[in-house]
Amino acid sequence: MTPEELLTALRAATTPAEVEVALDAWGTSNTAWKPVGNRENNRGTIEAAADPGRSLVERLTNGIDAVLEYEHSTHAGIPNARSPKDAAAAWLGIPDGGLSDLSQAERQRIAKRVNVTLLEGVARNKRVVEIADLGIGIAPEDMTGTILSLNEGNKLTKHYLAGLYGQGGSSTFAVSDYTLIASRANEQRPVGFTVVKFLDLPADLFRTGHYVYLTDHGMVFRAQVLAGQFPRGTIIRHIGYDLTNYSGPLGPNSLYGLLNTVLFDPVLPVWLDSRVHNYRRVIKGSRNALNGAVDEGDERRAGPTLAHNVRLFFVNIGEFGRVGIEYWLLEAPTTENKVPSAAFVNPKKPIILTLNGQNQAELSQLLIRKQAELPYLAQRLICHIDGNHLTPQAKRALFVSNREDARRGMVYDLIERELINTLKSDDELTRLNNEARERGLRTQDETATQQMRSEVARLLRIHGLNLTEPSGSEPSAAGTHPDVPSHPRPGPRPLTPIQLNEPPTYINFVWDVDEAIRFYPEQRRYVRIATDAHSSYHDANNPVRSRINLIITGQDLRLVGTTPLQGGRMRIILEAATSANIGANGNVRVELTRQGLPTLSDARDYTIQARPPAQPAARRVSLPPFDVRPVEGPNDPMWAQLGWPDEINKVASAAEMEQGTLVVHYSTVFPKFADKRCALERRDPALAGSFTRRYEIWLAVHALILHADQEAAAHGPELPEGEGNGEQERAERARMATLSALFAAREVESPVGVTESE
Repeated sequence: MTPEELLTALRAATTPAEVEVALDAWGTSNTAWKPVGNRENNRGTIEAAADPGRSLVERLTNGIDAVLEYEHSTHAGIPNARSPKDAAAAWLGIPDGGLSDLSQAERQRIAKRVNVTLLEGVARNKRVVEIADLGIGIAPEDMTGTILSLNEGNKLTKHYLAGLYGQGGSSTFAVSDYTLIASRANEQRPVGFTVVKFLDLPADLFRTGHYVYLTDHGMVFRAQVLAGQFPRGTIIRHIGYDLTNYSGPLGPNSLYGLLNTVLFDPVLPVWLDSRVHNYRRVIKGSRNALNGAVDEGDERRAGPTLAHNVRLFFVNIGEFGRVGIEYWLLEAPTTENKVPSAAFVNPKKPIILTLNGQNQAELSQLLIRKQAELPYLAQRLICHIDGNHLTPQAKRALFVSNREDARRGMVYDLIERELINTLKSDDELTRLNNEARERGLRTQDETATQQMRSEVARLLRIHGLNLTEPSGSEPSAAGTHPDVPSHPRPGPRPLTPIQLNEPPTYINFVWDVDEAIRFYPEQRRYVRIATDAHSSYHDANNPVRSRINLIITGQDLRLVGTTPLQGGRMRIILEAATSANIGANGNVRVELTRQGLPTLSDARDYTIQARPPAQPAARRVSLPPFDVRPVEGPNDPMWAQLGWPDEINKVASAAEMEQGTLVVHYSTVFPKFADKRCALERRDPALAGSFTRRYEIWLAVHALILHADQEAAAHGPELPEGEGNGEQERAERARMATLSALFAAREVESPVGVTESE
């Protein structure tokens, strides 16, 4: 067998057995298996990634880098691109707005440079996945120091490439039985190729095996192949690749959905050719789909219907540089589409943090539901945080080498807080959340509500809790946070559409004329501005091109960013200096210039005040207004809105503050409750009704106690906010619901019961 015949057999192999037949036909003369990266102990690096799908994306990222490397060589490095996005713009004509600004034909033309092909293989855990690029290619003598190396610094000085650590693509070896790597630097050079596998070592000598590649006379194989049979570039063919969790044709559990989510905003499009599901589609990233890009084969013939969106803008976070923020609110859920965000992201983690367009981490939906206080929008709000303009120090503190999560710490907390403040300061989101809440409210008898409040208060006192008096409909002071933007008066003002004019006639601060904007040192506020000017009057990311100017008089306040002007509304982001003097004051002025007309302006005073005192440590349970609402199983739209899992035995209830009211949603199909209620209904419907009321009371008692504990924790050491915490709370509520059902059943069946109106 010749090297050319061996390469042909390996390129045609679709099962591990076929690879072994080809290798056996070659024989063992002059061949040897060498450790990948020239390290016998290479498992730690190669097996660092946990998700086979994300590992595959690293191969695509390397393919995109190879294309950019080829373009860099073709253009002699001119201009000096300092990022992959700059390189794609300079050498391939990608617009500043991303792939959504290209036509469908242009995306398809560029996508031909990088292809991923999915073949059936043996089973879902033994697929064949091939990534082929028309990039720079690799000479045979260079393969051991590049694509077969580990942690080499080949890309350290190349700012125009996304890769950095020299290990991402190698993580695919861990979930592939065999990997063929073949590359050609140009049509005049031979094709270099080899096969990678995991090699078990004798157990009596070694504790573990390692990953190896096949050599011929100590080097990778070389094959003389016609240019038409193997063009310039690299092919990586994984045989026996485990894609068990991505077996669907479309959606979150498919390779198509994975690639669009992880390559959220790729610098270049790529082709996905799924022979398993018989389609070929352009992967352009979920961000570009959300921005209206549609390609052949997409389910939608037009872009998604958006209820609201804010275009990308950047916010300064001090010494750590800038972060970009944008978000999209999809149309309201329907019976057919209960979770709209699932078409674009993991709905449990709809906040995407990217670097060079690649998804580096996904933040929990709990940030939207609880911290941003937008529970009724959580299933359809998607947020994007762009980390490209962070400082090198911030990137090192935030991003990890396997790109599967972000490192918790100061930078992470600053970004998370900035996103929460952005969402909370958006009046349109507040209005839409309230609108969705009103649609889901049920009519409730006021007398019954008051009876339940009295009973809950009595039970809390019986358990020895120090209960404060009800405070009407206003939120408890313990629930406020000094860093959250607040209005000068309770509650958001109702929004009315602004009639835009050309030329514009006014620009105003949305703040009481007679009231100064108050800051304490280090505090950041989002201050609203309204105008009848069109969006073209303001460029949030380039003040030089903007006709709206902010002027701050005083040394203690600075402008750190602005949102885009949309529908006559925008927000300016102001921050008081750490060293700001208490009692210092100044003025903030906004001006709008009009061609040939006087400048429009408005101004507000600001003052620096002392930071609010910390909350007292004594634990008290306040009794805020609360509402208990049933959710009638997974078919109830509220079930999906709450993000509950399909397993009815795993979820019993959830509780969240809504404008000062603690709302307790509970599942009517939770087995411990549903089974007992059904048994009581067969005996006496009135008894079943009493059981339900007692059950709701006990759930409310637990919800109030848990809410008080969470409020106390909020003023203590900060706990990480993540999906794991949500699951722990869900399990805690399920356990308490089981006890609540027992207590309620005993009370209604006991001859000496507790009166419900006592």
